[in-house]
Amino acid sequence: MPLRDIAPILRISYRSGSDDLIRDFYVPCLERSVFYRRAVGYFTSSGLAFAARGVASLVARCGKMYLVASPFLEEGDADALRSARENPEEALKKIISRSLTEIEDCLVRQRLNALAWLIADGSLEIRLALRVDENGQIAPGLYHEKVGVFTDAEGNHVAFAGSSNETAGGLVTNFESIKVFWSWDDPQGRVAEETTNFEALWNNQTPGLRVLDFTRVSRDLLKQYRLAEQPEFEDRARSGYKVTPATVPPGTIPSWLVLRDYQKDAISAWLKNKGRGILAMATGAGKTLIALYLACKVAEKNKPLVVVVVCPYLNLAYQWVREMAKFGISAVPCFESRRIWEPLLQEAYQKIAAGMASVVGVVVTNTTFLSPLFQAALRPKFAVHLLIADEVHNLGANKLQNVLPKTIDLRLGLSATPERHHDIEGTQAIFDYFGDVVCEFNIAEAIKREVLVPYMYHPVLVDLTPDETQEYLDLTEKILRMFPCGEDGEMPEALKMLLIKRARLLASAANKIPALSRVLSSLGDTVQKAIVYCGDGRVESPVTEEDERQIRVVTRLLGEEHNLRVRKFTCEESTEEREEIISRLGNGELNAVVAIRCLDEGIDIPDARMGFFLASSTNPRQFIQRRGRLLRRSDHTGKKRAIIYDFIVRPPIWAAPSLMVPSIWNVTCSSASWSEALNFASPPQTVPPPCSIFILYDSNITC
Repeated sequence: MPLRDIAPILRISYRSGSDDLIRDFYVPCLERSVFYRRAVGYFTSSGLAFAARGVASLVARCGKMYLVASPFLEEGDADALRSARENPEEALKKIISRSLTEIEDCLVRQRLNALAWLIADGSLEIRLALRVDENGQIAPGLYHEKVGVFTDAEGNHVAFAGSSNETAGGLVTNFESIKVFWSWDDPQGRVAEETTNFEALWNNQTPGLRVLDFTRVSRDLLKQYRLAEQPEFEDRARSGYKVTPATVPPGTIPSWLVLRDYQKDAISAWLKNKGRGILAMATGAGKTLIALYLACKVAEKNKPLVVVVVCPYLNLAYQWVREMAKFGISAVPCFESRRIWEPLLQEAYQKIAAGMASVVGVVVTNTTFLSPLFQAALRPKFAVHLLIADEVHNLGANKLQNVLPKTIDLRLGLSATPERHHDIEGTQAIFDYFGDVVCEFNIAEAIKREVLVPYMYHPVLVDLTPDETQEYLDLTEKILRMFPCGEDGEMPEALKMLLIKRARLLASAANKIPALSRVLSSLGDTVQKAIVYCGDGRVESPVTEEDERQIRVVTRLLGEEHNLRVRKFTCEESTEEREEIISRLGNGELNAVVAIRCLDEGIDIPDARMGFFLASSTNPRQFIQRRGRLLRRSDHTGKKRAIIYDFIVRPPIWAAPSLMVPSIWNVTCSSASWSEALNFASPPQTVPPPCSIFILYDSNITC
């Protein structure tokens, strides 16, 4: 397939936040390329490991990648390189080797095994770019350019330039942007210029740089990571998932499944509403089982039946595939590579047409569901279709609500919180398509009926530093000057940015780190099966005294200072890594996982029982979803309750007399998080003072 095939979806620029750089640009181009030239600013062990993931998709087509990068030089490295001017490769070998020896994670080692094989069979060549001064001496500083060129078998090119490095952070985690050009419509000759510049760089003909062939040295360095068994590079093999095949006839309700009364009521309500409606049920209330039981009941009188499940995340998608197998439904996994799912989906419809299949399952992520390719692949005329939307609130986003298929009559939405925060139009779009909430079963009711465990709630109040206080007051003053909003009720973009900036200030307050450390010290070795939620801002590391992302500082704090076994759970980790992390947390190999938002929705972790909330948004859904991760029952492990520590920034007491409140305050409040009230996306309000430990048994929190 040539690169021209994706011309209709290519855009001149991509930005994090509004675009997914990997899914929207990187993967479609790689899938059509036989040659990938890449120049980046960083060359680290994690960057090497990630490169293996990118190049793997070229291997099946005997493709090749040229990578030019800059080594990360610590103090003294430049001097060592200058002293080895005639043969700097050996000095570089020691520098890179130092980074590689720090790798302990087995999954990263497996990626390095893949990288070692890629270099060994000639699929990847690496060169390093070093800065040189006017005398040709190695100089400090990085080669910091970031460009890339994809080339297909027909000689078409897609070039890009921007802020993104060839790392997990550069492609997934950080906020990045790139500009894109293509050779079949390039009157300014930008693609030719980028290609010429890269060739000059590759051949060591760029002034101010010395470019060294590092492929041989990399091969030597990676020998220790190269295992006897060559890794598989096909997409299906790389997924790392073992999906249990269905062992019972399609649409079979398992004998072990006995519905509770509230679950039966939910099914009856949906059926009475003529096959439409939303189940607003607490996380852990068994929404997946209800939906699949319901699907089996529909299949009894409506065959052939295609059950289409739409969900937001890969881990959640695989979770659905496994659950459907228990009901005899072998689902077509429509995510990741189109080359795999498209023929499987076509085959499934062919079996229906030939009378060879009566119940077919399709599990699709929101991203793939949005694509014209998937929309065109659906065949509602072939069979009755039931659309199940997990975490249905996500489908209220503009792009997704516009592709909801009108030709599917049976529609079921699932969510603990179907309303979209501050989005009346998006919420109404969900209700217009799926129908109203036909059954509601909240956390308070679930705890009362012993479906979920009760929990102890510890608010930990944190003060801003003097500098943070001043910044907070300055931002608040600017925010107040911009209220009220315009006549149309629309919030100006400038006001949104100020609110976001203030929220990030509160989320990454410096005093949260020592406060967390004190709490951990008081808990000692009782920290088990915990989830730590961080903000996405930066804080000053007490170890390095440098600004780092909060999640890195917290991970280091737990591991190095409190001797806890801990892993990050972020977009940097692959789907197979995330599965392994969840498994290790459940069996006790890990004390905790540290996340930002990836564990907010859907993922089933019944053994998790401790939560540390360092950052929360103003959206009440987030607190409800995060509690849901912790309140699931796990009878086989004897889980009786959960414990939550909520680190709440106490805004500065200033100007408003109403903020002067007694130190002990008897309060009854709703189940919304205090952190939701304190992170305000509106002007300052009266703030509750320090309180004692709370236990939530119903809809109220009481001292």
